[in-house]
Amino acid sequence: MKGQLHSLWSTPVLAFRPPAPDGFNDRLRELILARQSDPGGTMIGVVDADKTRADVLRWPGPEVDQLRSWILDVAEAMNGHVGAGADSRNRPVAMIAEAWAVVYRSWGFHHMHSHPGAAWSGVYYVHTGAFTPGTGAIEFLDPRPAANARTPDRSPLTALDPEPGLMLAFPAWQQHWVTPYAGDSTRICVAFNIGFEN
Repeated sequence: MKGQLHSLWSTPVLAFRPPAPDGFNDRLRELILARQSDPGGTMIGVVDADKTRADVLRWPGPEVDQLRSWILDVAEAMNGHVGAGADSRNRPVAMIAEAWAVVYRSWGFHHMHSHPGAAWSGVYYVHTGAFTPGTGAIEFLDPRPAANARTPDRSPLTALDPEPGLMLAFPAWQQHWVTPYAGDSTRICVAFNIGFEN
């Protein structure tokens, strides 16, 4: 068939497995658990979970340095995919990032939300323990309100299970939530936002 096919309003979601050295996630997990009870973390949106302050990328240590590098790498990849990250003269615009850790206990979850004020958001999974498949998943809501009007049996949600060592990145406006976690340990992740300097 002749013609030009356009894919309009697609939503990029990047799944990336960085080349973590042996023991990386175990060491990062210990750093997070040592700061889990620090005052100042917000509990907004979570149930049966703890959030650290949004200063993870300023913590000292080689694991944090490596994590910061990966986060900026995925931001570059997302920018390249959509043609962002440059000003009107095609000069690169500096990016800034913040991150916080979340420790989910049994049946802990996060309500539906997005990340206003950022360009990209994402998560790096540090630890899950053994868990019931389908629990502790991140679910993305189809951003097109009428997308299932003609096919009402189509779910507006897409779920991805957490896996230690997996990093996801997506537009900050993308609505998502974390389903209740049923496992033998804790579900630990580092969530992040990336924006452009003004």
